[in-house]
Amino acid sequence: MAKRFRVLFFLLAVIMSAAPIYGEFEDNKKENKKEFKKWIKANYEAVHYQQTEPKMVDPKGDAFLIRKLDQIPMKILQSLVKSSYPQAEIQKEKELKALEEAKKDELGFEIGKTVPIDVDRLLNKCRQIMLAYYPNIVPELGKEHEWSPEAKRYLAYGFWHRFGRHIFRKQKEFPSPLFFRSKIFLLLACGWTSRYAITGKEEALKKRIMLYPDRKMQIHHMFMESYVLNRGNVYLTMLTAENVLAGDPYRVDRENDPIQKKLAYIRHDSIEMGDNYGAWYHFFGIGMYAIVRSGIVSRSVAEIESLGSLFLEGKDKQEDYINRYGAIFGKKFRKMLKEGTWQQPLSKEDRTDYMLPK
Repeated sequence: MAKRFRVLFFLLAVIMSAAPIYGEFEDNKKENKKEFKKWIKANYEAVHYQQTEPKMVDPKGDAFLIRKLDQIPMKILQSLVKSSYPQAEIQKEKELKALEEAKKDELGFEIGKTVPIDVDRLLNKCRQIMLAYYPNIVPELGKEHEWSPEAKRYLAYGFWHRFGRHIFRKQKEFPSPLFFRSKIFLLLACGWTSRYAITGKEEALKKRIMLYPDRKMQIHHMFMESYVLNRGNVYLTMLTAENVLAGDPYRVDRENDPIQKKLAYIRHDSIEMGDNYGAWYHFFGIGMYAIVRSGIVSRSVAEIESLGSLFLEGKDKQEDYINRYGAIFGKKFRKMLKEGTWQQPLSKEDRTDYMLPK
């Protein structure tokens, strides 16, 4: 009996000692939830948020992102009505369409039929880069940015909460149903990764890009510079490049950006003119998503993005090609990492001249 009493007393003591810790945990949980709600209700009209330091989980950013996403449906509707899309590259391409059409036959361009990139050869080039830095840098897949616990809980009822606020004129925007989509998917869809998912390596990558002569930076150069800065984290490697390339997608004179002037022209379906960022960030963005997702999902996203571009921008078969090959690249890169085949030395048959045609 005495032994049983000692055991019960010990268990009671453990429970009592754990109670303050559990209580403190619950208090923090309630405080975080309170703070999250405060950020959701911070402004009548949604405003953009800018991360100042890397955070894989960011409750404040999530609150501002959810509110900002409420503006998207109306913007899409306005774009459909006006037959325009709020990215500088599109208007520039429309202005030059007649000139491109006049010269494409002469130069042998075939829009939607000119394959821009040989994905297998590009993978060989990336593998060559990874082997060159191994073992000082060991590649890893990396983890994507996720919704915070507060945001995950809020998404279960948040539409109706914001709907009520809209009805009572406490927020301007009609709420957008987010359907529990992943955070990175929504950021890529809106071009907002550089605001809500920074890596902290963006400025260093910009400096490295500026060291290249104009039009001499190729896709593998971008991968290499970002790969080294991110110490082999492939997700962050692709995200850093995406953040730099799509950092200001609504800039009117984006074709004059000093960084863009360093990038090689990779569309290969038109004469070199106008904006060049579009093809680059489409490739890196879709490629990054495919690296952290299954092949079927990433390919579907590429097709959906192309379908959206059809309605918002007009038909652009070559951009569809960029999306598809970005998804294929990411899928094969993911498989290469998972299976460890990146460690295989290149053979004489493994070509690395990936731009097609030369």
